[in-house]
Amino acid sequence: MTTTATARAHGVEATVHPGGILSSLSITTSALRRPDLATLIFTVVDQATAEANHRIHHLLNGVDPTLLGLPATEPPTPQTWRVQ
Repeated sequence: MTTTATARAHGVEATVHPGGILSSLSITTSALRRPDLATLIFTVVDQATAEANHRIHHLLNGVDPTLLGLPATEPPTPQTWRVQ
């Protein structure tokens, strides 16, 4: 069983699997000029991750996701990955 979710904003599109495993990332030329590009990428990935996690939890229909090696909750992108 597999599922993905896609989110997009301001020229950035990310498709991820549950748990935030990035499947694809597209960035338009105009988005490359944005001073907040890194923040925008993380925001889009976070949105897609939340949707992918929601979908897989719905598909599991009560099965403990940790039995399949999936996160029990919807973890955000780790703070250590973010630009400080």
